[in-house]
Amino acid sequence: MSKIFSFLKKSYPFNADLKQNTILIFVISLVLFLLMFLLQPFDIVSLTRKEKYLLLGGVIVVTFLALSINLLLVPALLAQRGMFKKWNVLKEILWNIWIMFTIIAGYYIYFGLIGSFAFDYIVFLKILFISAIPVSILIPYNRNRLLRSHLQSAIDLNRYLEKKAHPLQEIVHLRSEYEKDDLSVEVSSLLFIRSAGNYIEVFWQGDQTTHSRMVRCTMKNAQEAFKDYPYIFMCHRSYIVNVKQVRKVEGNSQGYVLYVGNDLHEVMVSRNYISRFKELFFER
Repeated sequence: MSKIFSFLKKSYPFNADLKQNTILIFVISLVLFLLMFLLQPFDIVSLTRKEKYLLLGGVIVVTFLALSINLLLVPALLAQRGMFKKWNVLKEILWNIWIMFTIIAGYYIYFGLIGSFAFDYIVFLKILFISAIPVSILIPYNRNRLLRSHLQSAIDLNRYLEKKAHPLQEIVHLRSEYEKDDLSVEVSSLLFIRSAGNYIEVFWQGDQTTHSRMVRCTMKNAQEAFKDYPYIFMCHRSYIVNVKQVRKVEGNSQGYVLYVGNDLHEVMVSRNYISRFKELFFER
């Protein structure tokens, strides 16, 4: 018994996707129309044309309205209040029973208004059968929706783990005005770039020591080369720094002094770039 209660208390995500539910409502209404036409649970053949239209049209309209209220209007109104955050299996079962009850009540009221049937237990069972069709579609649909979602999430997580375990080496090419002096540097190993007149001096971390090389290139072109890596940004008119390589930060009247790489090279951050640096630093 305790296992049953434990199962009923298990968390269960409520389906509040209004776009998917809108499509689902139209599909269910169409399926129900075809089943009514093919199975003819209310002896449609013996009815007049007007009674047929009233019956088939009424069943579809009642189903459409009941599902729209329960799958679109109610979630839209209650989701903002956090009503579905602590949803569980028991609540999902009761919710489907409620949907079925509203459909049955809608049929009962509608059939009473058109007056085409005398209500006995046979008619009630037929109404019960018809109302069970939408719910029988909703339950496997929601299960398959969750299954697809979880499978896709698992695939994405495994891709992330694979990427983390075997990170790709991303290389950026710095074009020199002298073609023979072009430099290719691995993004993750870059420490900083320093302006040096008509040249830039590029520093990157090796296995044991820091390496550097002069390239005849502007700071603007260097900044453009690393545009796809927001954590590598111009922090001073004379410096571009890799925020992920910062080991220590000190403040002074001019801004910050960064200590970068294993050798703790000093890099300046001017006051104009402090705000952006802090954002990138805490995101790294």
